[in-house]
Amino acid sequence: MNKPCPFLSFKLVRLFYSCMALILLSIVFIDSVSAIPAFARRHKMSCRTCHVGIPMLNSFGEMFAGNGYQLPGADLKDQLIDTGDDNLMLLDRVPLGVRVDSFFRTRADSGVSNDLQTPFSLKILSSAPIKKDISYYFYFFVDERGDVAGIEDAFIYFNDAYKDVDLDLRVGQFQVSDVLFGREQRLTFQDFTYYVTPVSNSNFRLTYDRIIQVNYNFDLTDSIGMGLVAAVANGNGIGVADNDRNFDSDEFKNFYGKVSFDFDGNTIGLYAYSGREENQAETRNEFFRIGPDFNFMLTDAIKLWGNFLYGEDSNATFATSGDAGKLKSWGGFVGVTYPFMDNWIMSLLYNRVKVYRRPDLDANTMTVNLSYWLASNLKVMAEFTGDMEDTTPVLRPEETHTGVLGIVLAY
Repeated sequence: MNKPCPFLSFKLVRLFYSCMALILLSIVFIDSVSAIPAFARRHKMSCRTCHVGIPMLNSFGEMFAGNGYQLPGADLKDQLIDTGDDNLMLLDRVPLGVRVDSFFRTRADSGVSNDLQTPFSLKILSSAPIKKDISYYFYFFVDERGDVAGIEDAFIYFNDAYKDVDLDLRVGQFQVSDVLFGREQRLTFQDFTYYVTPVSNSNFRLTYDRIIQVNYNFDLTDSIGMGLVAAVANGNGIGVADNDRNFDSDEFKNFYGKVSFDFDGNTIGLYAYSGREENQAETRNEFFRIGPDFNFMLTDAIKLWGNFLYGEDSNATFATSGDAGKLKSWGGFVGVTYPFMDNWIMSLLYNRVKVYRRPDLDANTMTVNLSYWLASNLKVMAEFTGDMEDTTPVLRPEETHTGVLGIVLAY
């Protein structure tokens, strides 16, 4: 049994002071102008230039990210070191940003019903241009759920990699679902459930992996644009290398792609992922995920967006004989965001997951989030998620509603 401790345990106190020290250390390297974080600081513009509200991007922010995190025509000469080398582009200080998420959470699905998750996560971010149309981006989780998580996103972005054609290349580690909806940019604490549901015993997830991805965009007509994505991934996440210093756990590579259409600020697309994995006993699981996504502006303010995926695993449990491991699943979500007043955004998110023969993984939830920005880089939020899943199966004896109060800071 855990011993009671008044207010804060020693570990939490140590963690708190470590986080404060890291924030102060980061600030030493960060320019003391009023703009935030690294991109805003570099170009001396508000966060709201790129964000509906941190961390969700608006259309300009999506264009900025798609341009390799560089602002067309921006003059950075006053921020560069004169090295005498015209082929070397160095900013006069290391570009850093900080994001801290803190929550108070109440829940009914664990032995602890009320929890102070402060901080829930603290990350250090950095990005800078290496030369025109080439940039790097990464962030380091100094603390995530009480542990040092390390690097998640870390890649080099080549914008317009072939002459002036809108052909982009991204190499590194990021999420295979980024071409659908970026989990790091959502306004809700509640995740996109199907993306993180461990449908099989494979290491494959619709989240982080080591990837080479190519994007190609062009105009079909004066009013309709088309986008194509093709990528190859290890398929087993971003774990540590093995004894042979290999990151991939088998000889196979996974592939995914997407075709999308853009018209009047609205987009629809079709995503497909195909892969296979072999365990140490040389038992194989082959799997795919496929489905549409959409992003519509219903009015000038109200946005409706969502994604549906269907999947099959040939041997989800790596069974040695028969069809015991064959598994079908489907899932997705629909979201609405509505900035109904200055500094206020209401978000709705509906998640649905169905995994056949695994009722413990099924999900049917509705989330309501209300966010208010005290400053362009500081928001407070209140969120409630209602569990509507059938409680008939023995593995789901009760519905588990959750509530969250949070503070999100970017600097």
